[in-house]
Amino acid sequence: MIKKIWNFAYPSNKNGGFTYIEALASLSIAALIMSAMPAALSYFKTLDGYTHDFEVDFFVLDITDVYKESDKILVPSTASFVSFENDKGRISYRKSNDRIIRSVDGRGFVTVMFGVEKFEIKDGKEEVELIIETENGEFYETMVFKK
Repeated sequence: MIKKIWNFAYPSNKNGGFTYIEALASLSIAALIMSAMPAALSYFKTLDGYTHDFEVDFFVLDITDVYKESDKILVPSTASFVSFENDKGRISYRKSNDRIIRSVDGRGFVTVMFGVEKFEIKDGKEEVELIIETENGEFYETMVFKK
């Protein structure tokens, strides 16, 4: 009789089923995961208020890299755009409606930033000052480029 109970509790697993201990272990792991889920969900709900505008970061990195590689900075008398010249060509940035557009040699217009409220260029004797502000006010930056 004892042998039959023992075989029932720990079958030989010839049919491919789970043993009692395997079932308990998998249920314990599932219970542990389910108990951690409310804490994980509440953590991610706190991140909903976090907004970061990555296109601003990409724009700043882009214009900084172009400036480092440039030989000359040009600003027309109307100060409607700023251009950086190097041996590869002329890269220009200008505002069109609520976005900043980049072009290479006057071709291939690419929007590099949306939601721009202010794009102001001040041309001095030794430096060019670029002031950019987004519509939501989260980004306000003044960049200074030495000529």
